[in-house]
Amino acid sequence: MEFASRRRGLLGILLTFGLIAAVGSPDTTAGEPDPAGYWDVKDLRPGMKGKGRTVMVGSKLEEFEAEILGVMRDVNPGRDMVLCRLKGCNLEHAGIIQGMSGSPIYIDGKLLGAVAYAWEFAKDPIAGVTPFSQMVKYVRSNDRRIAAESRDRARGGAFAASSIGGIPPIVEGLADPEGEPGRSMAPVPVSGGAMGGMTPIVTPMAASGFSPAALALLGSRLKPIGLAPMAGGSAPERILREQGDRPLVPGSPLSIGLILGDFDLSGIGTVTHVEGDRVYGFGHPMMSLGACELPMMTGYIHTVYPRASVSMKMGSPLKVVGTIDTDVSTSVAGRLGAIPDLLPMTVRVKTGRYADPRTYRVRIVREPVLLPNLILSVLTNAIDTEGNLPDELSAHVQATIKLKDREPIAFSDTFSGPRYAGQMGPSALFSPVASIVNILVRNAIEPVRVDSVECSVEIEPGRRVAQIESVRLLSEAVEPGGVLRSVVTLKPYKGDRETVAIDLPIPADFPIGSHEATFCDATASVRRTLHNDPGLLDPRDLDGLLHAIRVQTDPKRSAVYLHLTSPDRGVTVRGQSLPNLPGSVRAVFASKREVALPAIQGDLIQSAPTRWVIEGSQTLRFTVVKDAGLSVSWYR
Repeated sequence: MEFASRRRGLLGILLTFGLIAAVGSPDTTAGEPDPAGYWDVKDLRPGMKGKGRTVMVGSKLEEFEAEILGVMRDVNPGRDMVLCRLKGCNLEHAGIIQGMSGSPIYIDGKLLGAVAYAWEFAKDPIAGVTPFSQMVKYVRSNDRRIAAESRDRARGGAFAASSIGGIPPIVEGLADPEGEPGRSMAPVPVSGGAMGGMTPIVTPMAASGFSPAALALLGSRLKPIGLAPMAGGSAPERILREQGDRPLVPGSPLSIGLILGDFDLSGIGTVTHVEGDRVYGFGHPMMSLGACELPMMTGYIHTVYPRASVSMKMGSPLKVVGTIDTDVSTSVAGRLGAIPDLLPMTVRVKTGRYADPRTYRVRIVREPVLLPNLILSVLTNAIDTEGNLPDELSAHVQATIKLKDREPIAFSDTFSGPRYAGQMGPSALFSPVASIVNILVRNAIEPVRVDSVECSVEIEPGRRVAQIESVRLLSEAVEPGGVLRSVVTLKPYKGDRETVAIDLPIPADFPIGSHEATFCDATASVRRTLHNDPGLLDPRDLDGLLHAIRVQTDPKRSAVYLHLTSPDRGVTVRGQSLPNLPGSVRAVFASKREVALPAIQGDLIQSAPTRWVIEGSQTLRFTVVKDAGLSVSWYR
């Protein structure tokens, strides 16, 4: 139910921005394949023989033989599978091949279906074939759903919710480190044990320009949804010129892009059938997205790599020729012509004071369940392509996330320390960018269109980290309307101590008595702000959501923060923070509700910039009195 709800939300977003074509005609069967041209499952018998088509090298169609071994009814609700033994095209040696997904099989000139399932480590090339009749059925059902939701929206249906249900923290250290953006993705299309160990043929993902570390990150995130990123490369210019405009026909390579540009990530499968401008392929889902918008591309096969488990085609995408708009349990389908709307992203990297900066440009699919991980992979790879990084480094990061009809979200900060060194350092460095995009595109309040993402990172050797070692107040007592003056001693990593002064004005109406001052780093400052105002992480409108993001990204890691607890308290009502309320007003709110309202408490905050990334926290007490005497307190 949760996944279905998320898909309905995604459809609303896509339709709102015109990212998918609405099927306005009630006759969604118009232009579909003629049922006389493909087999009904009930007419199939063991022993029937036919021919299949696929490409093993280049773009040349080759034929293989197929013999029906049996028909398995209802292997999944409403779905059947035809078991076929394949022969020819060296399949006796290589077995069923990753990249063959969608290869059509014909019996007596009629289309049976698409090669789609296989066993790992199988001794014989026996494949599970998805009947084409069921591919058409499920694509048609998805088209009708899109058309119905389009009509609902045209009548004024709203995409809204009373609450976002709590947004995840952005700043590291505020959440479970395993709860990284986008880690939870679409479910595995078919479990391995559902059909005696037979699984959908894994879609090989040709990754061009990706480092081993970035490829490993992609693999860990995409493997659960049946995708297998592998190092590849772009096709030579000669191949692109000669083969790029070849039409998609049954049996030809079908490439589906996720990232295009200076880095490329594209899945390789096979076309099952073409009817007018409608293209069917794969015979199983790619990612179970339902309605989607992915680049549909021609492809080129370099060779088949035989393996003991499941062999694979090694291919490259060539040219975008249309849009994949359907990813359902029996197939993917798309339309020739219209080019998909992709997210432009720019990354500028400079490593070292005297190094020349390099800029990378890509376009990324806008699927919410994929976008955060793809962005993180691009950012990680942009750094990895620059070669080995220093064991100890500091990074200055700037990011601008431009939004449609809203002010952009921009932040600039410095990162340093052991968290950002080593193999996982680049991933930790850019996780805030991926987290922000994840929150925006998957929010339940209203659609948010990210127009572009621009990042810049400058890396220099050395760990520029300093601990808050001690704090000294110039006076233990301060008068209302006076200034709390303090000196913070910092201990840099492998460096000499230095001090920074922080002065905090005390309001004239600040209450007399003992108070607590906390000196801390940016992470602790954000944590304290969120604790004092819990409504920030439960916004009820888009303005509240954007405010919550900026509250977490505005503080600088290179500053020392002074927090002084304010006695004024307030409450959060329907996601709206109402600070500094008198006790009588808070009592009125509380008396009308059975559940206690979340209390908020504001801090007086002052910061002081430094040339270090600050870590640590110290707390000490002072007194607000009418006649303050001079006294000094040390806290260690």
